Amino acid sequence: MTPHPSAARIGRRGLLRAGLALAVPSTAWPKPVDQGPVVTPCPVRERRVGIAYALWHENAEWRHGPHKSWGTPELGFYRSDDPRVLQRHAEWLCNAGVDFAILDWSNDLGMDVRRDGPATQRFIESATIALFDCWGSLRLAPRVVPMIGNPGAPEAVVDGRLRAKADEVYDLFVAQPSRARLLETYLGKPLLLVYVNTPSPWQHGLPPWNDDRFTVRFVTGFITEQRNLEESGGVSRYGYWSWEDRHRPTYPVFRGHPECMTVVAAWRGEGSPGRNGGRTYVSQWEWARRTGPRFVLAGTFNEWWSSEQPNAEASKDVEPSGEFGWLYMDILRTQARLFKNGR
Repeated sequence: MTPHPSAARIGRRGLLRAGLALAVPSTAWPKPVDQGPVVTPCPVRERRVGIAYALWHENAEWRHGPHKSWGTPELGFYRSDDPRVLQRHAEWLCNAGVDFAILDWSNDLGMDVRRDGPATQRFIESATIALFDCWGSLRLAPRVVPMIGNPGAPEAVVDGRLRAKADEVYDLFVAQPSRARLLETYLGKPLLLVYVNTPSPWQHGLPPWNDDRFTVRFVTGFITEQRNLEESGGVSRYGYWSWEDRHRPTYPVFRGHPECMTVVAAWRGEGSPGRNGGRTYVSQWEWARRTGPRFVLAGTFNEWWSSEQPNAEASKDVEPSGEFGWLYMDILRTQARLFKNGR
């Protein structure tokens, strides 16, 4: 495995910033005042860390165009299907304590990489196959969780399109033994996330859809701003997992334990403190440690596009960059270890 860069590579400024963020004790960060309902933290041995991983970078020129990058990756502007990049990312994520990567297919409804579809979606899915084949050849790599979805098309849960997407995931990955071993399992089955859009079209429950081949969990964003979906104390009323929250992160409860919480390095919108030198990320991790969910989703690794993240300070990517060096990977590694140790 490739160790994380030395202090010399991070640079003096980056090292000072990393030292500041990691050395200040957690009691220095603001504490939420509402403790929420009494739930039992998930046992330490069951805790897992995931992160959203983007595969839409089609060429080395994605610094330009309609999705101009908010910053500069340490590896340069890469293709998502480059095996050298995929291998390096696998090493970095494993070194940081990340157990699985969430691959975003939520905009791919109605297409199938085995047949035809829009060029961007075809690239995302072909890059996914490249990732499985690359990571499957490594001694150590994160597991994988596909996220399909129906943004803007809630009728897809009943007209067969969502089922067709799940069939594609099953055929390409679950039914292929060399790829299936990379899938994150939960409750004895591969975990499948379904993004339902933000806000959710279903404000009084979950969508009427399931697939018994998978353990299915539904995802929306900003649950704190969808009041029908949030109970007191930040509990997700119907069990939605959150893609991103503002301020305090929410969590669903499953079998008496907090099930999942998403923490981010920054969030978009009014009231955001930005990255704040790493303090936002650390404070969100502190809330996760105090709550004790089974899964922490540690934000995004490499979205990069400014259409998703308007500028560096509001971005939530943690991939090493020219702007922040290794600060956020260092925070991720430290906080993931504390979370899994129950501290």
